[in-house]
Amino acid sequence: MVQSSVERERLIQDLLHAARVLRDSGCLPATDGNLSARLAHDRALVTIRGIEKRNLTEWDFVEVPVAEASPADTSTEWGLHRALYLNRAEVECILHVHSPALTSFAAAHTVPAVELLAEAFMTIGEIALVPFAKPGTPRLADLLLAANPKAMVYLLSNHGAVAVGSSVRETLHRLERAEFLARVQIDASALGGPKPLTADQLADLATH
Repeated sequence: MVQSSVERERLIQDLLHAARVLRDSGCLPATDGNLSARLAHDRALVTIRGIEKRNLTEWDFVEVPVAEASPADTSTEWGLHRALYLNRAEVECILHVHSPALTSFAAAHTVPAVELLAEAFMTIGEIALVPFAKPGTPRLADLLLAANPKAMVYLLSNHGAVAVGSSVRETLHRLERAEFLARVQIDASALGGPKPLTADQLADLATH
């Protein structure tokens, strides 16, 4: 948990780095997406409402109690972040983006197969598809938790993607790898179809 002012500043810098990486990879169109990280067990930093995350600054975060359902100025998706923080103690960061490849899968109501790439299988974890609900509503948060309480990446049908992790860096890397996986699967479909790793190959990877 982040508590001191030095650690708080480091956390903000980590979130700003994540925003730059996601911006440069085309995952933050217009004012879409939102980023947050847990400060302590009962507080979090989250991006404010209606801003371009591609130009994020340290002044574009608000600190809020996790217990508060509708704090002023927070992202419209705070309810989704809040539900994850309340129900998953291991989650320290949440990145919600509208990345092209993952959102394409979300629009097709399917998920990319982590078994296609060694790094994806070893680092991403489970990817879950969440049924559609209006963005920013309690219904969306409920459907996400019901879809899979342990997934590391969620695809919100006809909406976007959400990644979680134990740190900003882990969450960002997970999201980057998931987006890369989705792009590879789409491209491989035009080259005779993707060929997943075999059961024996996956078992070997699981032991390392």
